Amino acid sequence: MQPSSVSDAVRDARARLSAVGIEGPDAELLAAWASGSSFGELRVEMAMGRAFEADALARFARAVARRESREPLQHITGTAPFRHVDLRVGPGVFTPRPETELLVDVALRHLRRAESPLVLDVGTGSGAVAIAIARESGARVVAVERSPAAYVWARRNFDELAPDATLLHADARDLQALASAGVSPGSLAAFVSNPPYVPDASVPLDHEVRHFDPHAALYSGADGLDLIRSLAPLAADLLAPGGLVAFEHAEHQGEAIREMLADAGFTRAHTHADLAGRDRVTAAIR
Repeated sequence: MQPSSVSDAVRDARARLSAVGIEGPDAELLAAWASGSSFGELRVEMAMGRAFEADALARFARAVARRESREPLQHITGTAPFRHVDLRVGPGVFTPRPETELLVDVALRHLRRAESPLVLDVGTGSGAVAIAIARESGARVVAVERSPAAYVWARRNFDELAPDATLLHADARDLQALASAGVSPGSLAAFVSNPPYVPDASVPLDHEVRHFDPHAALYSGADGLDLIRSLAPLAADLLAPGGLVAFEHAEHQGEAIREMLADAGFTRAHTHADLAGRDRVTAAIR
């Protein structure tokens, strides 16, 4: 028998998702998305015992079935929240995580002391970090993404949320491409990246990560640090004296990255912990 109310539908969906190991507010979030309501409005509808409209109920049922198969919530709704915006995401692009907001915070603290700063975001993916910095600072932001699939999502997000920022479909080590956007040796106030940092042999346990996040956005060599290892000297070349480099990474990689940055000529390397107390971002000064 089909649930007749929003509350009944959500309760049934919550039980189905729990049976496959999905806890949390996914049922409510999908119900809000299916009905075109905010999360708060959905809570009111549930408390009032209101009925689910037929088309919204059908949309909700399809969404719950997809989530039940462990398709990421963000792929179903087509959006992922990050700081103050909702980003468009889907197959082919890494879904931004809340812990990456720390990378933005570290960059913003540095940029408050810079005049007319230029920032480069390497491997921008959905554009989360670059867009946040562009919207929350006075910096001119250039972002690079070499994956064709991810670039499509980033292009949509930049057009909608940060049209004045520059997005390049290129490898960050392509100096000619960088120069076309005004990035040259000694020009940057900040060089930031949330790069792939999972060791090749360390397959994530999380089904959504393992099967839906692009492998190129996850894995980077035997120790997970191949890309950071190649980016550190590039950052040293592109940053102006006093400029900041900042990388997101796994909690056990901070020491190795601090050593890489010291070898590349950086000083004051420091690893910052996220809200869960895990080492998450290592930054240093040129």
